[in-house]
Amino acid sequence: MPILHPIFIIIFLFLAFASYWEVFRLEKKQSIFVWIAGILIVVAVGFRLNAGADYPIYRQLFAGFSLYTTYNDVWDKALFRPTSEEIEWIFVLINKLVFDFGMPFYIVTFIMALIAVTLKFTTIYENVAFPSLAILFYFMPIMFFEDSGQMRQGLGIAVCVASFKFIKDRNLFMFLLCMYIALGFHKTSIVFLPAYWLVKIPLNSKRIFWVLILALLSSPFELYRLGGDLFSAIAPDDLSGAYTGYVDDRYYGTEVETGLNDIVKLFFIGILIKYDKEACEEVLWYEYMRNLAVAGLALFYFFRSNEIFAVRLPGAYMFFVTMFCMTNIVYATRDRARQILYIGFMTYLVAMFFYFGKGNGDKGSFTKDRYTNALW
Repeated sequence: MPILHPIFIIIFLFLAFASYWEVFRLEKKQSIFVWIAGILIVVAVGFRLNAGADYPIYRQLFAGFSLYTTYNDVWDKALFRPTSEEIEWIFVLINKLVFDFGMPFYIVTFIMALIAVTLKFTTIYENVAFPSLAILFYFMPIMFFEDSGQMRQGLGIAVCVASFKFIKDRNLFMFLLCMYIALGFHKTSIVFLPAYWLVKIPLNSKRIFWVLILALLSSPFELYRLGGDLFSAIAPDDLSGAYTGYVDDRYYGTEVETGLNDIVKLFFIGILIKYDKEACEEVLWYEYMRNLAVAGLALFYFFRSNEIFAVRLPGAYMFFVTMFCMTNIVYATRDRARQILYIGFMTYLVAMFFYFGKGNGDKGSFTKDRYTNALW
């Protein structure tokens, strides 16, 4: 049976130990665990060779950006001016600079990993009581899909997650600056723009339930089609074009298949609803995190009839479901409830480790017989 490379086994075992130590022994966060995990992940992701779903495409584009794209093209893209360049400008700029300085492509992936991990881990550490458990949720398997696969979106999500600081501070200018930078990495970041105001909506267990039920019931009607004209009117051409292009895409424009993913989400929703009051009382800023998590789940069900929208658009919001809310709920509970939640989450994560390894992990060349790294 295919199993992930030893570097990933080491990271998983380390985070499992660190999370147990934080939750049941220390009952508080430890920055050293975050530092060690961050370094290991940056090395594993940043210096990987030929691993990840989109790696061959990014590798092929690396020289193309530099040979056929000028810095004026990048500048025009940054100012939303008409240009033939379709890829987001900050990503292109990083590639072009690395290429022009004569460095190899793995320097690009290293820079990408360093930015993404730094932003995500810093925000997790500041807002989560048990960051090691949160990072374990990120590691299995979000890291492989985002920061080892769809790198541009992973970076866009990282900036959106980091903007949570300015959402809490109610600093609209800095939040909008973050959104501009996030758009420089991936177009889907525009969906996170309402987050600044969504966190202020009063919610409770009953309202969360009905919001998600309404989102699920609306899915078959494909109401997102009605927003195509509006989106075209208010967004730059490359953003609106990306949206309308996927509405009826032959491959991605199909309904999300029902399966294990739905069962897992139902468990997370049940936990979110059941422990809402305790988490609000025990965790600072939990209401903000919860609102963003609910928005992500609602977007997933609202766009369920279009796979690419359901998977891509809620990305930044969904980050708050497991990494922030589920982990902080473990902190908010006590004794037996905390033990049951922790055991349940660890059971899921261990099962995901083996399930991912023999599936997407093998296809993405992350297994012990296929993964390679520039450092060894």
